[in-house]
Amino acid sequence: MSGNGNDEPVSQDLIDYCATLPGVLVGAGVLLRDRHGGLVVVEPNYKPGLELPGGTAEPGETPHEAAGREVREELGLDITVGRLLAVCVTAAGTYGRVVLDFLFDGPTLTDEQVAVLAPADAELDAVYVLTPDQALPRFPAPTRRRVSAALEAYASGACLYVVDGREYRPAKKRVWHEDEPIPDGIPVGRAAGWLFDPEGRVLLVGDPDGGYALPGGGAEPEDADALATLTREVAEEANAVLGKITHVGYLSDPDGSDVRSRSAARITALGPLAPDPATGWSWSRALVTPRRAAALLGDGYDARLPQALAAQRIAHERLGVPILDDDSRVDVPPEGITYE
Repeated sequence: MSGNGNDEPVSQDLIDYCATLPGVLVGAGVLLRDRHGGLVVVEPNYKPGLELPGGTAEPGETPHEAAGREVREELGLDITVGRLLAVCVTAAGTYGRVVLDFLFDGPTLTDEQVAVLAPADAELDAVYVLTPDQALPRFPAPTRRRVSAALEAYASGACLYVVDGREYRPAKKRVWHEDEPIPDGIPVGRAAGWLFDPEGRVLLVGDPDGGYALPGGGAEPEDADALATLTREVAEEANAVLGKITHVGYLSDPDGSDVRSRSAARITALGPLAPDPATGWSWSRALVTPRRAAALLGDGYDARLPQALAAQRIAHERLGVPILDDDSRVDVPPEGITYE
């Protein structure tokens, strides 16, 4: 039994052995857009919610081949499948076996193609072109997390590996350096802020599946420093306008490649809810006490509490923010809040 091209021959014994190994289900989807950035989504008639064009790979079919075939079958479009945006793994506990979903970039459709979009498959009831903000709430939760990852990968130029809806990152024991300046020569990879309202609550942004994060994100080449990264990211994610800002500390990685900066700031205004330019999704916004923020953030209460208390202390001493120890919470309305 021979292999492909110049590969060494593959023995029949090896082929027979591979056939006995556990299999996985493989799915593939494509991010198709119109020229305004709208997403092409389909509405199946055999399950609730929307989906991206795509489906399950057939035996012997590669993921990108499956993606192209599914778009032809569902929409009647013959496209060139673009780069891989994300590989999304669903653990066996959900469907009884591991599922791998490959999400690819697709071409921007012309106005003429958009005008004639219609289901070409009996399993579909409708085809829509929606903004990400319109589409994401209508996806089932697992699909929504996959599409959010693909949108983030498209905006950043990355390819993401996602496990059960969360980007996989190797566990690192980051060390918290309270009120220490960032060492010279070490780049800031990410910057986030403990942003305080006049009563001493801090701002968190929330995703549609109940996860919370501090406003902030990765540095871009045009950012002059960590403060520029923070100011840009909080405006994009939370439409927040900041007053006085002060350094709180940083998290160092064990490999020493970069650091994560943490600042404290007073919020002067929270503008109307608006889509994040990176993903097109509008994050929810909540104001909570620092202790509750430590409990809601993803790294665990014990890991976050020292940082939260340091931010609270430094914001009180340097910015005049009151210390709030009750368990109050304010959900920011879509129209925002302006502070005197």
